[in-house]
Amino acid sequence: MNFRLPVLERQARFFATLLLSLLSSLSAVAAPSQRPNLIVILTDDLGYGDPGCYGGKLVPTPAIDSLAAGGIRFTNAYATAPVCGPSRCGLLTGAYNQRFGCQWNEDEWPQQGRAYKIPAGHLTLPEALRAAGYVTGHLGKWNITRDPRQCFDEVADVIGFEADYFPDAAGHYQGMDEPVRKNSKKIMGVSGPERPGDEYLTDRLGRHAVEFIERHQSGEKPFFLFLSFNAPHSPYHAKRTGMAKVGDIRPEPLNYYAAMVASLDENIGRVLAKLESAGMAENTVVVFTSDNGPTGALRVGWKEHWPKELIVGSAGPLRGHKGQFLEGGVREPFLVRWPARLPAGKLFHAPVSTMDIFPTLSAAAGASLPDSTRLNGVDLLPYLLSHHSGAPHPVLYWKNGEQGAIREGDWKLLIDSASASPQLYHLASDIGEAHDRAHLEPAVVQRLHQSWREWSSTLPPRSNPQRPKLDSAP
Repeated sequence: MNFRLPVLERQARFFATLLLSLLSSLSAVAAPSQRPNLIVILTDDLGYGDPGCYGGKLVPTPAIDSLAAGGIRFTNAYATAPVCGPSRCGLLTGAYNQRFGCQWNEDEWPQQGRAYKIPAGHLTLPEALRAAGYVTGHLGKWNITRDPRQCFDEVADVIGFEADYFPDAAGHYQGMDEPVRKNSKKIMGVSGPERPGDEYLTDRLGRHAVEFIERHQSGEKPFFLFLSFNAPHSPYHAKRTGMAKVGDIRPEPLNYYAAMVASLDENIGRVLAKLESAGMAENTVVVFTSDNGPTGALRVGWKEHWPKELIVGSAGPLRGHKGQFLEGGVREPFLVRWPARLPAGKLFHAPVSTMDIFPTLSAAAGASLPDSTRLNGVDLLPYLLSHHSGAPHPVLYWKNGEQGAIREGDWKLLIDSASASPQLYHLASDIGEAHDRAHLEPAVVQRLHQSWREWSSTLPPRSNPQRPKLDSAP
């Protein structure tokens, strides 16, 4: 019996080592001193088909494309809403925004009635990361009801909804850092700067992002930066140098939009270059996405010669735009790069959601969450590392009042109370949602519609139940 002890001991050690290695791979969490830095780059109204890595042709996007080449590109990634306020709520809470009474933009506005509230016990992403020992910073658009100064260690350039891209004579950007939320001046078609030394807003956010990294590159604490660009949301303001680069694109305002996207990409490039020069790129997770699809709305200040039917930006092969539950309104460009852990140049085709950013970054950071923070998002790391197969989300839902959608596998049901019946699309064979198959698959329609109703029945009413101002159906 004794002669077998060394063999058993060696076997025990082998299996113990194997188990520890497996657990480490599954969690993808490094030791505290090696925890990754985290950056989420969120754009505003950028379409699925705008970046070059998604087929965009309007303007080159080399920095964004480099994230795809060095990381993972998702082809079926979704925002939780087709408008900015609810979409950002879903991303920052890791949950369906509808759970908090937030279904449309008006649900955030106290002047419309009663603004929605995130329960005090539900942490936002930056609060969870700060509790885990991260230094946290926010730059740019916020657009949810919790005060960003409550959530982050460092806050600058806060935009409530939209802001002018050039400052006034006093150096103030209307719509940014306002004591009471104020929108831009709604003046379209501006190229600048008007005065030497005036800084373009996108450049300002990029500069402040680089400075944040410089302040925290010593590595005493890992950092989380939420870089939330206002671009390319209206008003359509561009640098003259950017307009010269993109050339004579018609019809207007596509030339302004192209220059804005070029500036956006340039500043993303500044951030990535800083990570490289500081030796931080390898162990920094960079997530890139957009809050909703390209806009077909916000015509305030629209110039006479600008075509009223123009969609500003591209949804690529998708149908629809911002404000609609069609794919063009909710399917977004979505990239994740983490050279130390994730493969480069990989495609991920299963449906995911921007809700997944919260649990995924929390897992990477080793952050634990209180029971009061109940997420609907999924940690994507086991899927990205090929430890889990299948789809992170068997089903995804969207809702605004009696309108909405549900995706289950390749089936998507579009629900609109104004239409006679829901519309059914098979996305694998009909990415453009051109062929309604509801009459061919009544059992699928019934099952999906019932699932959507049951999910809807668990939700509170909208905080401000006005009908949306944008079309949300085809």
